[in-house]
Amino acid sequence: MDSLEFDLHGLVLDQLADTLSIDSGTTNDEVSRLIKRCPELLDDDNGGEKEKHVILMTKTLTQNVSALASFTANTKCETYVNEILPILLNYLRYLPIFSFEQDLTWREFSLPDQLSDKLISGLLKIATNFSQNRDKIFKDVCASLGKLADQLRCGNAEYICTVILPLLKGFFRAFQTSHLPWHCNDFESVAHQTQSLVNNDCLQEVGQIIDTVIQSLEPQHYYAKKFLSRYQHRGSPLSSNGIILDITTMMRNMLARAIIASNHYDDSVTSMTFKEIWEMLVKSKANIHIAVTDYVRKALRKIYVMSLQYFTELTGLLDNLVAQGNDYPSSLYVREIMATSLDLAAIASIYLHEVDDVLISKLTASLFNVPQTPDVKVQKSALDATTLLALNFPEAMNMIQTIRRFLTTPSTIFELAVTVEKDISILDYAIIRLAYCLKAMNQGTSQSVIYNLLMILSSGGHDRSLTSQKNFLAPNSSMASDQMSIHSSVSGISRNEEQRQQMYENIVCAVTGVACILKDDNITTFSVSMLGQRLHNHTPALDTLILEKFVDVALVSPEKVFSEIVQKFEDISRQSLSPENKMVTTAVLKCQLDLASRLNSRPEFYGLYLLRILSLFVEKGVVIQQTVEKNGRLQVTSLAGEIGILLPVLKTLLSHDDFKAHMNASEELVSLFRNLWFHCVLYGFVSEETWMREWRDSLVVIAQKTPPLVQESTNYLESDLEFNSVLRRGNSDQDLANVRSSLSSFLPNRASEIKYFSFAEITFLLSVYHIEIMRSQMGQCSFILRYFVNQGINASKLVGCMEEIGNQVIEVFIKECSKRAIAHTINENLRNQVHDLMIATCHRLGKVSQLSIKHLDSLMSAFPSLLCDKKLLFLLLELIELVWQSCEAEYLNEYSPVYTFTSPKVGVSLDLTDDYNYRREILSRLCENSKKWLTVAMSRAPSEIRGLLENYLAEFDPYQSDNSVHMGRSIAVEIGKAFSKADYNSVIFPRVPSAIIDNVSEFIKDYSTRRQFYGQVAGANRWLASLSTEGQTPELSPVKLSEEIIADQKQRIKACLALLEKRIHEGSHVSMKELNSTLHFAAGILISSPKTDEEIIQYVVWIPIYIFTLESLKLATSIWTWIINETSVVEKRIMIEIANGWIWTIRQRKGLFSSILNVKDPFVNKMLYAPSDKATRDKVYKYRCTQLVDLYLRFFQITLDASDLISNHSLSREGRLQILMCALKILQSNRMEASIEHKFRTKIFNSAFSWFSLPPRWAYGGNKRAMITEYKLLIEVYRLVENDKVELSEVLSTTPKKYSQFSLSNTISIALSDKNREEIVNQTTKSKKLLLLFLESEISNLATWSNPLNIPDPIKENFVSLVESRLTEDSWKNNVRHAWSISSQLAVQMAFRFKQPFVQNELHKLLANNASEAVRVAEALPLLLGDKLNQNVLSQLKYLLYWAPVPPITAITYFSSTYNDNSLILQYAMRALECHPVDIVFFYIPQIVQALRYDKWGYVERFIMGAAKISQLFAHQIIWNMNANMYKDDECAIPDSLKPTLDRIIKHIVESLSGEDKAFYEREFTFFKNVTSISGKLKPYIKKSKLEKKQKIDEEMAKINVDVGVYLPSNPEGTVVDIDYKSGRPLQSHAKAPFMATFKIRKTIYDYDSEEIKETLIQSGSIDGYDDEDEPKTIDVFQSAIFKVGDDCRQDVLALQLIAIFKNIFTSVGLDLYLFPYRVVATAPGCGMIDVIPNSISRDQLGREKVNSLYDYFVTTYGGVDSISFQKARNCFIQSAAAYSVVSFLLQIKDRHNGNIMLDNEGYIIHIDFGFILDIAPGGITFESSPFKLTTEMIQVMGGRADVQQFKWFSELCIKAYLASRPYAEQIIQCVALMLGSGLPCFKGDTLKRLRDRFQLDKTERQAADFMIVKINQSFENKRTVLYDSFQKATNGIPY
Repeated sequence: MDSLEFDLHGLVLDQLADTLSIDSGTTNDEVSRLIKRCPELLDDDNGGEKEKHVILMTKTLTQNVSALASFTANTKCETYVNEILPILLNYLRYLPIFSFEQDLTWREFSLPDQLSDKLISGLLKIATNFSQNRDKIFKDVCASLGKLADQLRCGNAEYICTVILPLLKGFFRAFQTSHLPWHCNDFESVAHQTQSLVNNDCLQEVGQIIDTVIQSLEPQHYYAKKFLSRYQHRGSPLSSNGIILDITTMMRNMLARAIIASNHYDDSVTSMTFKEIWEMLVKSKANIHIAVTDYVRKALRKIYVMSLQYFTELTGLLDNLVAQGNDYPSSLYVREIMATSLDLAAIASIYLHEVDDVLISKLTASLFNVPQTPDVKVQKSALDATTLLALNFPEAMNMIQTIRRFLTTPSTIFELAVTVEKDISILDYAIIRLAYCLKAMNQGTSQSVIYNLLMILSSGGHDRSLTSQKNFLAPNSSMASDQMSIHSSVSGISRNEEQRQQMYENIVCAVTGVACILKDDNITTFSVSMLGQRLHNHTPALDTLILEKFVDVALVSPEKVFSEIVQKFEDISRQSLSPENKMVTTAVLKCQLDLASRLNSRPEFYGLYLLRILSLFVEKGVVIQQTVEKNGRLQVTSLAGEIGILLPVLKTLLSHDDFKAHMNASEELVSLFRNLWFHCVLYGFVSEETWMREWRDSLVVIAQKTPPLVQESTNYLESDLEFNSVLRRGNSDQDLANVRSSLSSFLPNRASEIKYFSFAEITFLLSVYHIEIMRSQMGQCSFILRYFVNQGINASKLVGCMEEIGNQVIEVFIKECSKRAIAHTINENLRNQVHDLMIATCHRLGKVSQLSIKHLDSLMSAFPSLLCDKKLLFLLLELIELVWQSCEAEYLNEYSPVYTFTSPKVGVSLDLTDDYNYRREILSRLCENSKKWLTVAMSRAPSEIRGLLENYLAEFDPYQSDNSVHMGRSIAVEIGKAFSKADYNSVIFPRVPSAIIDNVSEFIKDYSTRRQFYGQVAGANRWLASLSTEGQTPELSPVKLSEEIIADQKQRIKACLALLEKRIHEGSHVSMKELNSTLHFAAGILISSPKTDEEIIQYVVWIPIYIFTLESLKLATSIWTWIINETSVVEKRIMIEIANGWIWTIRQRKGLFSSILNVKDPFVNKMLYAPSDKATRDKVYKYRCTQLVDLYLRFFQITLDASDLISNHSLSREGRLQILMCALKILQSNRMEASIEHKFRTKIFNSAFSWFSLPPRWAYGGNKRAMITEYKLLIEVYRLVENDKVELSEVLSTTPKKYSQFSLSNTISIALSDKNREEIVNQTTKSKKLLLLFLESEISNLATWSNPLNIPDPIKENFVSLVESRLTEDSWKNNVRHAWSISSQLAVQMAFRFKQPFVQNELHKLLANNASEAVRVAEALPLLLGDKLNQNVLSQLKYLLYWAPVPPITAITYFSSTYNDNSLILQYAMRALECHPVDIVFFYIPQIVQALRYDKWGYVERFIMGAAKISQLFAHQIIWNMNANMYKDDECAIPDSLKPTLDRIIKHIVESLSGEDKAFYEREFTFFKNVTSISGKLKPYIKKSKLEKKQKIDEEMAKINVDVGVYLPSNPEGTVVDIDYKSGRPLQSHAKAPFMATFKIRKTIYDYDSEEIKETLIQSGSIDGYDDEDEPKTIDVFQSAIFKVGDDCRQDVLALQLIAIFKNIFTSVGLDLYLFPYRVVATAPGCGMIDVIPNSISRDQLGREKVNSLYDYFVTTYGGVDSISFQKARNCFIQSAAAYSVVSFLLQIKDRHNGNIMLDNEGYIIHIDFGFILDIAPGGITFESSPFKLTTEMIQVMGGRADVQQFKWFSELCIKAYLASRPYAEQIIQCVALMLGSGLPCFKGDTLKRLRDRFQLDKTERQAADFMIVKINQSFENKRTVLYDSFQKATNGIPY
């Protein structure tokens, strides 16, 4: 068997062993066979007996034993280890007496060597993996080592040479490479066993035996001689010195690994190689955590002495051999032993914690004795040992100095062409070791060493004539010929220039190398700075080296140092080229190129370096221009080359794949790229052949990464070009003619335009042309579209040429792709470009969209089969769907546009403008072209396109969208129908009028077939998988499939359904995908089964009902319908279960029957002083359901009875109408028995009246589709009611008609107990008219709400009201009385729906006579009591004891004197207040305090005391408010009549406090007093500077301590946790000292979505889980507040209270409006605090910053008008402007100059400072006669005209806000009325009357809407508003 066969056999065995060890399926038989392949040994411990069992180890047996050892070492099975380990240990004991067959064919190691290595390695690995066997294994291994050592003295020369020595070599190698975490005790054991081996006698004897064999000519030594020669030949001769080397290496490795193992308590050490172990040792100090015993210490000392002894002996031997001129033989291992000895001695020193001068001297000698041969092993080890000593003996600073001196001493060792490892020279190795040493020292030491090195450099001369640093250093004559020993210090001797040059170079390498390794910013900065100063002070060669090393340093430097290095390169690069600096200049270019190439290691510097290189290029280009201007164009070519050489640098930098310089480039970067290309055009780099040959490759790469030469936000392109620094320099007419001619040659179709372009414009176009043509040639054609995102280009005269460039780019791209197509090498680039162009077709800018379609059309024409690519086809269809969704969004949330639409299917998002007309235009254009492209593709590849369309339809995910229309699928079906038109036979059909003739059935057939067989395969796979888990072998016979599968799967699906139901009840997660597959599978089983399975039916019906989400019920509807259609026998059973499920939803109050979202009066909800939160509106809308009632048409009896349980939220209106519509259709389409008919009709009418018994509800939110749907449903229900006829013709009777003695009417009377037919018909007619009247009102209101501007709407049906217009006064009264007979609540609501005075009067009469019937209707009480107490109602006041509570503000009103202090009314008011939580009444503290003026009997005071005991916050707030109302003036000179009462109540409140409440009160009021007192302390500083005021504020704020739980009066919801003590700022005031400070407030954000809501309402989201966004969160916010003294804030308090009320009203109807009722709290007479609006700026301040208009500000801040950010901000502006406009009109807020209008960072407008409201204006001047402020600049932001979409939004929102406010006018008036007695200046005479008139309460909703339209028109650019702004600018300097 030759060596190849041997290797193959061994490889196979090794692989087999490895496979068995890692395979978990390895069997005992396989392991047994592996064991049997090995020789069988007798386990006999009698050494004498073993001689009898000597076994000849052949190659095969050796490999088998090795494989067994390898298997055992790698297996994780402890059973196998326990079985095989004794066998391996037996082999270990037999090692010394094994006999090996003679073989010389081995390559690496002999058979004994292999066996011992594999066996020992395997055993040591077992000891590593199974620590319980470690001690036994190690003991046996050590014993075996000792026995082998003993065998060296056996005297058998051949046996020693061919067996024992190879066994020892393998033994030692196994120890050296073992990963076993050694202990120091292990080292002592091994040292003991090897003691005899290192004995001189033993070694001499071995040496003599080897020499004898080698020199012998006897035949018996022939094999041994050849054997030794083989080892000699492979470079590892067997010798006595070889044993020494192996032992020292083994001990070094063991000790090193033991040190690391003692510091690592995990298994990481076992996976580390020795090289990694050694590297860890020399990097940091060794910490030995295990105590060293005396035995170990003794062994270490011996080893230490032995290693140094070997080193000394071999040093002398080497010196003698060198002196004799002889080389030492390899068998001596001289340098290897010397090197290992130094390592071993150093490690022993570390263990012994001591170091002596002997070792240090030997290390020094080793470093400075230069070898004659290129072998630096000893120097490497000396450096390592020196490093180890320096790290572990910090006091031995001379070790670091030794390395430093080694580096700074000139020596030929640095010239040896040898590397230590890989590409590391001895110089680099020394630098690395020096860095490791310095890293362990403090920074001062490191800097000191580097400083000393640099000082040597600075002491050098300035001779720059030496330019070569190599091939010098001929040995000094005073030194031996074989070595150079330099032991003097650096400054001790004089050196020639070559030596000095080497020393300087070493220093530069050392300093930069250390800086690179340490990566310490301070050291790096220091090194670069010092080396930079040395530039130009030495030879050019040294300068070159410094620059080259700067590249290494730059890659590890901080940004500042990186910039400094780049700056050095630039400074040199700027120098003109000359013979003197050619070398350095060339080196700089090389360094710049090298840095660009390697910068991918610091990608964060890409942009910075690019900017610097571009700047350098442009700067040098400008210098050349200046030179040309000065000296003429004679040298322009040579000068241009100086900047052209930078192009390869840019190419290299931009070639990095992860550097996307062309994406999202900054303005500065775009400008630099633009100027670069201008230079390239001007100097001919892109046109002249000479330059093109040299730099075209660079230009192509640069072009690929060049961003558009204009930014999107740049709108002034032409002016930018004309003033460009590169182009504005003098250019002659000839230059203009040349560039014009060049551009005309490229764009001949535009030559007539080009002749009118300026030089700058032409240069720009040429630049764009060359960039984009090169980019297109490289496979990018879509990038040109980015230019058209810039509106400056679209509006400029250059746009035509730019479009032409785009056309040529596409042509070039098509040509390039066509070439590849011919060669069949079209790459992914074409697909990527088509992908980008497809997305661009939906761009928010029309120009980009149009060009994209144009270019895409060209590509589709050139490559029709592009759409055969699945990704592209799917993308196209998904884009159509996304644009459709954007159009559909108009009807989902009209006033809050959605801008981003995403398709998870293709991973694409579109950002679209809020212009719905443009969206529709894109969709139309895209659909038209898509059909054309698909038709062309279909004609080329009908089968492929058809298949892809079928795949698209099949891969549709119904859970990503619940839209009923999917435009992408619609297009796919439409195109799919035409797939076979290419086949002429398939389109020849008979022509039949009115018949639908197409081939869609063919498409559907293929689609259905694919899905059918796919389903069959999926089902079979599922069945096979279920069987395989049970260990069964499935049989796919038809019988099995048809009979047994169904029975088997029934049981499986039942178990699955039962588990699913259990998980649902436990609240576990159930994905929609799982529910879908499980229910469909169950339905399939039901349909396939011949027998009905009741259990599965129950599961299929109840599981989706239990989940109760919109998705689950939709799925259930589909599945139930499928089952009933396929298997009619189960219909009855399924419908019974559905009926039970419907009853369950009613009883559980689920979905439509849930009361969770029942609407409360906004005045009963908690009012918050916080900005409008859209999320609050969305949370309600999240639970909308429109399809719920589709499932239960047969259960109206139950449903109608539960009408009162249906939610009263406006979102339930559609569900109610669906129920009514279906019920009416059932009533009218079925002949019923008379009594059933009467009862069913009555229930329908009562169900309808249950909705109208509620206050009128506007449509919730901005869902236009829902509004139109409800409108149409209302009309449909109206028609059904209108056409309803009473039949009552079928009477159920046991008597035949011909014998009956009773008339029909009597029969019915008997059946119905109390009414005959005529009475029933009459009653029904009245109810019908009343219902029609209510329906007309609802239709009219909804029509107004959905079309507030009264614009003709083609979608909606025009409805004409008939019933109301025909009613007389008596008819109205009769209707009111009939409504009362049905329900008092229904009658009361007529007062709110119908404005006729006789309705009010009739209702009042009914209430005055029958008040007891309305005690549950809170809204009825104001109708009964009116504005003042009337005598005709006194008798009914007794029912107030039972009356439902009115809102708090109305209850407070009843304390006023207008009700004559009637005790019953006062008691009711008290009870009503107490019915509401304190945190709701909290909001009305100002009104409660004013009610004390009329509190004759103390009811109000008693309520205050009771509420103060319940809520500490209420107590604090009311105390502050009472304090503010003590006096009528700010100076506290005129006390208010309330003062004694207020003093008494405050005293009682404070005295009632105790314990923690008392402490809290004292902490809070002390804290606030300390803060507000600062204002008083500032008064002496009023005349002083702002700086002095600021210092005083800071001084006083520093004294304030923040106690636990304290809060700002304006923020009772949060606690103050800290103060920004430096935030104090004095505010401008002539006589007062207000100031502002900032506080850190901790707030808890609560979840508005309770678990109850989640459990009871249908969710429109996925059932896959709830978001965590609603979880309560604690946040810290900084809130600034203004503290005022001397200003009455109470009027601001009232205004902001009213604004908060309006905000609550708008939120209650889901209006997209924004108000920010910031908090103002009056805390004392003339004192208060005001919250500062965060992230905002006043319009006045913008004016002072030279912002000319709001439109300019929006463009500057948010981007162009076409940007999404601008449109989002504009929408915020519209929503807030509309809200504040309505509030300003109703409250008559004046003084609306620009100083009182704020803008926040989202674009919302916010009004502040409400000193003039209701009946007062500044100075009594009536400039502001406009209803509200609507200036030209505001209109400009909203589109600029009244007919644009955005201004229509504003107008509609204004009208809706006005309409939403009107129902609450009385409560708003009550808030104001209660404050009349406060003496606020805003009340003048008929304040309340004028306020009520502004609400137009006597008008219908349509009339009110028209009224508001008039007000909007009056405000539109009102000149009086402009006049007032002018007045403010003239008087107060407020800009506008």
